This record gives sequence, C-alpha cells and structure tokens, in this order.
Amino acid sequence: MRVALFTNNFFPRLSGVSVAVNFLNSALNRMGHETLIIAPDYGYGKKVRGIEVFRVKSAYLRNARMSLPLRGLDMDAIREVIEKWRPHLIHSHHPFLLGKAGLEMADEFGLPLVYTFHTLYEFFTHYLMLDSDAVRKAVRDYVIRYANRTNLVIAPTAPIAEYLAEAGVEVKVVPVPTGVDFSRFKKVTPETVKDLAGKYGLDKFDAVLLNVGRISQEKNVALCLRALKKLVDKGRNYALFMVGDGPEIGALDKEAAELGLSGRLIWGGFLDQDTLAAAYFLGDVFLFPSLSDTQGIVLYEAGAAGLPVVATETMASRAAVKPGKNGLFADDDPGDFADKIQRVLDAPGEFHEPFDTEAFTHETIGKTYDGLYRELLDQGRKPNPDESGKLTRLIDEILELMA
Repeated sequence: MRVALFTNNFFPRLSGVSVAVNFLNSALNRMGHETLIIAPDYGYGKKVRGIEVFRVKSAYLRNARMSLPLRGLDMDAIREVIEKWRPHLIHSHHPFLLGKAGLEMADEFGLPLVYTFHTLYEFFTHYLMLDSDAVRKAVRDYVIRYANRTNLVIAPTAPIAEYLAEAGVEVKVVPVPTGVDFSRFKKVTPETVKDLAGKYGLDKFDAVLLNVGRISQEKNVALCLRALKKLVDKGRNYALFMVGDGPEIGALDKEAAELGLSGRLIWGGFLDQDTLAAAYFLGDVFLFPSLSDTQGIVLYEAGAAGLPVVATETMASRAAVKPGKNGLFADDDPGDFADKIQRVLDAPGEFHEPFDTEAFTHETIGKTYDGLYRELLDQGRKPNPDESGKLTRLIDEILELMA
C-alpha cells in the first residue's frame, strides 16, 4: 500500500507533530507499506535519511523557527507528484494549508482521506492577534467541517474522541495513541544522569521539578514557576528544570527574577532524543500544567522513566494520569499545584505504578493503521458534499467576524 502523509510540520523542525509523523512513517514502513511525506521546505535539511519527502515551496519564518507552506503557489507541483506517485490513501495531519491540499487531492483523485486531530487549534488563536470567542468558534467550526469531509478521524486519546463527537464530527473517530520510541530510556545510565545533573547544576537542590515541552502561553507553563514560589516560600530547596524552547522564555525569566527564583529556574533548551530520555531521570516529579494539549506524549515518557506526575486535569492528562497511582491532578492554581507537588514528593514510593509501553510500539501502531487503512480502501472515497457543505477560507470567515 502507498500512503501519502500531508503535514505542516516535519524534520528538520522538531515538534510533537514532526516526531509523531516520523514515528507513523516508520511504523508503516516496517509493515511493508510505501510512504511519501508532503511537508514544508525550511531552506535546509531537505533530505531525511531513509524517508521520501516532497518539499512544498514555503516562507521560512526565522524567528518562529517554522515555515509557512505556500500551498496556492505549489498546487500544480503537489498534483503532479500525487499523480505520478499514485498513492492508495492520503493521511492528513492538519486541517489547514497542506492539510487542505491533501483534502483537495483526495477529492480530485478519489482517494480515502484520514485526518489525525493533533491540536486544539482554538487555544492558539492568540497568535492571530484576533483572540476572541468569535474567532475561537470560527476556528473550531472550520476544523469540524474539515473532519467531516474525511473518511476517518484519528484521535490521540479516548477523551479527545468523545470531545470530537460532541463537537459535531459525524464520521468515524478512532482513538489511536501516538507512537513513542521507548527504547531510548533503556539506554540511559546512572553516569549519564549524574553528568547531566552536574552540567545544569541540579545536584545542589533537594528536589527537581521537571517540565518538558514548548515554552509558550498555551502550555500554561507559568503555573509551574508560581507553584515553585509557593514551595520555596515554605523553605523548600527545589528547582524547576524546563526542557524545551519557545516564545515565553523571556517572560518567565523576568517573572522568575521578580519572584526571587532566578537561580532556581534552570533551562535545558532543546535536547536530542537520547539526551532527552536521560533528562527525565533528573526529575523527582513531572509537571504538566497545559490546558490545551490533545495528548501528552511527555506524560508517557515520564511514565517510562518511572517519574510521578502532577497535572491539571484535561483531556490529555486524563488519558495518562491515574490519580493516587502514578500522580495527582491539581487545580489551575499555584497553591493547589504546589500542595500536590509536595504530596507526591512526601510519598516517593506511592506514585510509581509500572507503565505499559506495549500500546505505543511500532508494531502495535503499524498493525492498527494497517487494519484501518485496509478497511477504508474497501470503502473508497467519501462522496463530496453539496455546495453548502464545502469548506470556505478560514481567514475570510475571521475577517467577517471582526468587521
């Protein structure tokens, strides 16, 4: 089977979606399927070893470290490569830009279309500088309309599948977790962990609170810092170790200075996958403050490292955190978050339920998609809706709302 994967994020840009698409690509290849990834051109790192990638003309946004695929300028090239490569099925990972191109190619060539719902886009409207209830509704409605133009929607967790059904998705929705390569964690040695702790100066603290991910507004990362302040004020010698990068680093540095925590907020930056696996063993408790994630791959990685979790209760965390067994839920409040962190740290042997990695392996993920894809091939492409059901341009809709 030949599967074309359309994504707005892929290597060399490192992101959750990039890693997820790469894992799926590898799982499909191991099942004997051929794959072609249609992705943006970042101006560098165009070739990825062992992976066939078609790069779409893009505008590279250096400050944001991302590229905006110019779908409208490159549709003829996309059409040509799809016509030549002749996939049996298209799998889109976004509803916009190249995701829209994937939908158009599915309609034009009569191919089944799968869409993986990676992101709650309504939590990202502040980047449009038009953040309002009306804009969030327009974004949500567009995503639902897109989903209903596909043959199958993949949700990363069961809670997200329920959310999509309640939001109006009428096509079949199947929860399938994003695959994770846990073999990295088996390679970590005590010596590696000790060296990392020394490198970042973490060995002088009694406990390390760990957060991994994009340092951005929608991730609610300031909650971790404010909880640390509550704990330090009670005389605790703790540090907050944040691994990742993003636009909120400057704001957090400033707030840490105002709170007297500059020496306790430690930045790990972007780490390669093997070093990242070792970094999880530096923590005593993993913090997950996000209110916007659809899934928590970092929660699964924390589990693989035997690290207890304190998280806000969301659709992502409910799929991974078992209160009282591998962590606790906390309110979106620094005081309660701090209290739950201390409770976990005071009972080091209580929150370490073994984590089962089997559902996330290449073999399990590959077999799952193989079955789903073959079912779709038997069904064929979903018929086009009438004129009233067609997608419209999201930006036009937003401008109308703001008029």
